[in-house]
Amino acid sequence: MTETDEGAYAGALAEYSALRSEITTRINLQHQVLALHMTAVSVVFSVALSGKDPWPVLLVIPFISYASSEILASLFRAVEGIAKYINEELSPKVPGGLGWESWLVQQKPDSEVRRMTHPYYLLFPGISIVSLVAIGSLAWTGRENTHQHSAYFWIVAFARPLAAAFALLSFKAIRRLRAPF
Repeated sequence: MTETDEGAYAGALAEYSALRSEITTRINLQHQVLALHMTAVSVVFSVALSGKDPWPVLLVIPFISYASSEILASLFRAVEGIAKYINEELSPKVPGGLGWESWLVQQKPDSEVRRMTHPYYLLFPGISIVSLVAIGSLAWTGRENTHQHSAYFWIVAFARPLAAAFALLSFKAIRRLRAPF
């Protein structure tokens, strides 16, 4: 091995180390997004269940799910992009290559059923759908004859389609993930 090869090898390993640290940071951020999402949804459901007429607060859940799923998707894309760079640019510079990134880039869900039953679908669009169903059932059964004149009724009537759009967008964000699941 020549001195130039050793310098390229050492430089590639140093860059690899820094990029692996970046991947680790992004994975930790993914875990934090998941924890924050579950906490926020739990708090909103707790508020909705504890009050006299608080069900319109459930309209916030699809937005929370959408924002969280988009952040999670961007973190996944960043990890995948870094892994692709390591696999294509740095791995050829190291004798024997670098293994984890090539494994990550090659992973694909083995079936559509497995992909669609991943817990992320329950955590993001699934919980949005649950909140939309709860809003509908609470809005129309919680008030006998007065719901037509209630401000809550009109809030739900106008905000529910927007919340449904956020639920769909969170589904699309999770669908775009190409993580190994």
